[in-house]
Amino acid sequence: MKTLLYATYVSPFPANSGERIRVLNLIAALRSLGYAIEAFVGNYDGVDLSAHGGDGLNFRQIPFAWPRLRQATGVYFRPDAEFIRQLASLHQTSPLAAVVLDYGFIGAHIGPIAQLGIPVVLGTHNVESALTGQAPKCSAAARMAIRLRQALEWAHERVFFPRADAVICVSQEDRRVYESFIPAGRLHVIPNFVDVPDRFQNSSRTNRIIMSGSFSNFQNREGLKWFAGHVWDEELRARSQFCAVGNRSDDAVRELEGAQGITGLGARDNLLAEIGASRCAIVPLLHGGGTRVKCLEAMAARTPVVTTSKGCEGIVHEGAFWVADSPAAFKDAILDVLSDPDRAQARAAEGRRIFDRVYSLPANVAGLSHVLASAAHVRSARPGHGHHIDQGSSNTARSRPRLS
Repeated sequence: MKTLLYATYVSPFPANSGERIRVLNLIAALRSLGYAIEAFVGNYDGVDLSAHGGDGLNFRQIPFAWPRLRQATGVYFRPDAEFIRQLASLHQTSPLAAVVLDYGFIGAHIGPIAQLGIPVVLGTHNVESALTGQAPKCSAAARMAIRLRQALEWAHERVFFPRADAVICVSQEDRRVYESFIPAGRLHVIPNFVDVPDRFQNSSRTNRIIMSGSFSNFQNREGLKWFAGHVWDEELRARSQFCAVGNRSDDAVRELEGAQGITGLGARDNLLAEIGASRCAIVPLLHGGGTRVKCLEAMAARTPVVTTSKGCEGIVHEGAFWVADSPAAFKDAILDVLSDPDRAQARAAEGRRIFDRVYSLPANVAGLSHVLASAAHVRSARPGHGHHIDQGSSNTARSRPRLS
């Protein structure tokens, strides 16, 4: 069994936000290709990482933190010596078939890893520097801090990302941004995906509207404020309940001014169960990038989705979603879902069919196999390198991804 090293700043446990869910599903897809995985991950919640490992999967804490402006700016541009030491030791013991550096400003490690002759795949969850520029700026000092952080991220992306043997994007929109400074042949689209069996077809649903996600992220907090302040009204309160669920959702609801009839459920171990028990899932986002896992989870759970254009950006839904950008249109879309449950469920069933075809784990395994093979080819073609990747037990090594 060949071994891959997967590294991310993200803390995947508990899986209560989109970036954590993507991490776990990428690892699951790589395992399904027959690789053993050494996973270096964040551990901000102090969980017992060994309890989440198993045969062919070992979790360990990554030895450095997410870059922040309070640190020296050089952290964006210097590799962590301890991480490289641990990686080199693993490679010496059992040669690594590839290293996947996923999400965050981790690109400075590409050079030292490449010197070991190992193919490097860089994963992105969105165009992070563009997302940073969307953050609310309530003071001159905040604007200056955001601009500095965005400049560092912009520079990091352009200095290091082109050095990777393959770069994963989550949408065609993101790919078009990266094509301005990364060779197109190294760019691959692997959308957000989740591994959800089709078990919600006959589930009992509470008469409630739900918004899920991590409310530590400004995109969700700002979207909740917009919905509470401009859409949620007495008519909707009379027709349904409204709940926000996910990390810090209870805090976000408490911060709303004058909002009535809104419940913050807080973090839940199983967000999918909450979505699947609801009549309507809303994605009232005005900011962000990439593709929203909350949309995919609602598709998987056969829950009708009302979203803004930004909320479903980059997602293939073929009319299964209700898309509305003004407060009045957003409210009307929710009332449409609530007024005709049978028709709403028929559209949600179409969403599930699209999910199975595009956003399920099986639909994306072949794409990841191609990314690894492509990275190995690029690495072997570089001067002084002759490393080739073995596709392990996968039968899909020759398949090209439908979305790349």
